[in-house]
Amino acid sequence: MTAAGRRKRPRPRRWTRLDVPVLPPKLAALDADGLRAQTEHTDVELVDLDLTAAHLTGLSLETARLKSCRLDGAELRRLRCRRVIFDTCDFANSRWLDCELGEVAFLDCRFTGASIAGGRLADVVARACQLRLAKLSHLGRPHALLEGCDLRGALLMESDLSDAHFSACDLSDAELFNVDLQGSDLRDNELAGLRGVGCLRGATVDSLQLLSLGPALAAHVGVVVEEAVGEGT
Repeated sequence: MTAAGRRKRPRPRRWTRLDVPVLPPKLAALDADGLRAQTEHTDVELVDLDLTAAHLTGLSLETARLKSCRLDGAELRRLRCRRVIFDTCDFANSRWLDCELGEVAFLDCRFTGASIAGGRLADVVARACQLRLAKLSHLGRPHALLEGCDLRGALLMESDLSDAHFSACDLSDAELFNVDLQGSDLRDNELAGLRGVGCLRGATVDSLQLLSLGPALAAHVGVVVEEAVGEGT
C-alpha cells in the first residue's frame, strides 16, 4: 500500500469521556407559542409542552433544557442545538433531518421508531434512552456516547461510528449496514442476533459475545456448518 493510500483513513481520536452539559441554574420559561414566534432561543427552559406531530424547521436552541416534552411524530428539519439537555422527552416516530447537535444530552428519552438522518452530532450523550426500531443513517462521524440505551431492532447505516462509544447498550437484533466500527470496544453490550456482522471488522468483543455471533459470522464468510456424521450411520 502506498503512503497516499495509508493516509486515506483519518486516525481514530483519543476517546474523551462525554458528560451532560452544565446549564445555568435559572433559565427563562418558554411556551409553545413563544417557541414558534421566532427561530432562535437562548437560555430557555421548556417543560411539559405538547408538540406532538409538530413541524419545526430551522429552529435554534442554545443553553436550554426541555423536560417532559412530547414531540412524538414530530418532524425536525435543520434543528440546531448547542448546550441543550432533553430530559424524559418523547420523540417516538419523529423524523430528524440534517440537524446539528453539539454538547447535547438526551436523558431517559423515547425514540422508538424514530428516524435520524444526515446532519452532525458532536459531543452528544444519550443515557437510558429507548431507541427500539429506530433508524440512524448518514450521520458522518458522530462523536457520541450511548449509555444504557435500548437499540433492539434498530438500523444503523451509512455512518462512521468509530467515534461513537456504546456502553451497556442492548443491540439485540439490530442491523448494521455500511457502518465503520474500527477500534470500537463493544464488550459490555448485548449483541445477540446482530445483523450485518461484517461491519464489526476492527471492533473488540469478548469470548461469550463471539459465541453468540458465531453463526452470523460463519454465514457472512460462507462457512457451512453441519453436524459430524459418525461411522456406521
